[in-house]
Amino acid sequence: MGGHPVHRWGALSLGGAALFLGLAALVFAVGLLPGDTALYQEVTARRTPAVQEFFSWVNVFGSWTGLLPACLVLLAVSPEARKRWWLIVLVLLGAPVIEHTAKFLVGRPRPRGRAMGFPSGHMTGAAAFAVIAVYFAIKERWGRVQRLGLTAVVAVMVVLVGVARLVLHAHWPSDVLGGFLLGSSCAAAGAWWDARRSAA
Repeated sequence: MGGHPVHRWGALSLGGAALFLGLAALVFAVGLLPGDTALYQEVTARRTPAVQEFFSWVNVFGSWTGLLPACLVLLAVSPEARKRWWLIVLVLLGAPVIEHTAKFLVGRPRPRGRAMGFPSGHMTGAAAFAVIAVYFAIKERWGRVQRLGLTAVVAVMVVLVGVARLVLHAHWPSDVLGGFLLGSSCAAAGAWWDARRSAA
């Protein structure tokens, strides 16, 4: 994606937010989307005790139990992140507020139980952390291998958390997609604001 970094982050934030709002409106109007049930059943049908144990462990990276240590590692390896620790806090506290509000407004239950499921909170947190981590990786004077390495690690983390939410019967696939779009757009908004402030 070309253009000035400020414009890139702004476009990512607005694009993600628009997609999230569109998906939320569709879920509110329709309920389960085409493919939700089929994909959910496809994933859960392959659940074995070993698979469930693995994804129960992976699942922590979408909660504060895993995100807090991940943030500490990011602060340890990135001087830019240490300078803007407050931005990480703002993104990782702000995204869940919007997520909880959306759950209340959309009102679609999870696959099991009566708790509201759209969007996935675990995926919101994982995606928000991943995008803000990539933002700081780009700002650092790291080599290509270091940047790609961090990007790969957080991308795998996000994918595994998303699959975990299905394996553990916690969410429908569109819940997971909604959390990804929300978390990504919130972190991109934080990156856009910081990049714009730094460029001023």
